[in-house]
Amino acid sequence: MAGLVPAIADQQRADVRVAAANDDPAFVQVVDDNVENLPTADLQCPGDWQDLVYYLKRAPLKPDLFVVQQISGRTQLNSYLSRLSNDLGEAYAGVIADASPAAMNSPCGPPKDHQTNAVIFRKARFTDRGLDARTWQAQSNESGSCANNDQARTKAVKVRLHDKIANKDLTVASVHWATAQSGGGTACSEANARETAAELTEDGYGGSLLIFAGDHNVSDVGGGSFRPWYRLLNGDEGGTLGFRDAAHAGCGGDKGCLGDNWTIGGDRRIDFLFARKPSGGLPGVTGFHTITFDEGDAADQAETGSDRGDRNYSDHRAVMARIHY
Repeated sequence: MAGLVPAIADQQRADVRVAAANDDPAFVQVVDDNVENLPTADLQCPGDWQDLVYYLKRAPLKPDLFVVQQISGRTQLNSYLSRLSNDLGEAYAGVIADASPAAMNSPCGPPKDHQTNAVIFRKARFTDRGLDARTWQAQSNESGSCANNDQARTKAVKVRLHDKIANKDLTVASVHWATAQSGGGTACSEANARETAAELTEDGYGGSLLIFAGDHNVSDVGGGSFRPWYRLLNGDEGGTLGFRDAAHAGCGGDKGCLGDNWTIGGDRRIDFLFARKPSGGLPGVTGFHTITFDEGDAADQAETGSDRGDRNYSDHRAVMARIHY
């Protein structure tokens, strides 16, 4: 299973220039990424965020769902939605955890001071059921016990959507757990796993699929073994919360393959895409892929004729998969 990242042949083909809409009622196409406040080349913490948009434009299928972390607020989300809609050729909408998040004094300066999370969806496929109680706060270690973290960026958001093609409902959430420096990491990771699983069916949420994705700020593997929080969530590893990790499914559980699918720092996987059926059953997962920075560069080059190869679309590599009902 090692080397899965470059092996998914249908994710990027030179002859595909505009992604097709997914009208298959059997599955939804899902992408997740911490977009790092859409970094540009001239920032203190630089990047080239447009690479990922160009990749998505050229992939075989447009995302039905795009789960994002670290968007600056409603204004930036609206701008991003406009860009996605323009490049992908149809309208996208999004729900956000905090329209105007409080500043966190980021070490990367003002462009990353305001951070929140969102779920983006393709309007041709989904309608928002408009339920209340959309947000909750991730937990962190506060004076020796797990309690709600107070950072704007750790507020999660969920949405119940109606799939007009499949005629089914599903709930989708975006999470961003606290860093180890803010009481997160391994601390309270099991509490966050339990809380997230519960939130997906509370307050009228639920449906035929439960999907959550995000930046967990804690890796799946430590000391060569799966960490307790990850085993608790992962039904393929006997976890009682009964979710399927898209990468684990794509890799057949092989830790070498999972390592190849790192999402940050070249060696750690802290960004995850999980899904479950409401009964606790494990949904089918196909087409798992980690979108490499080189693939983003190539897409930019193909679309525009140039690229800043020394700038990545984020500090985090995006993950994508087809999640089946």
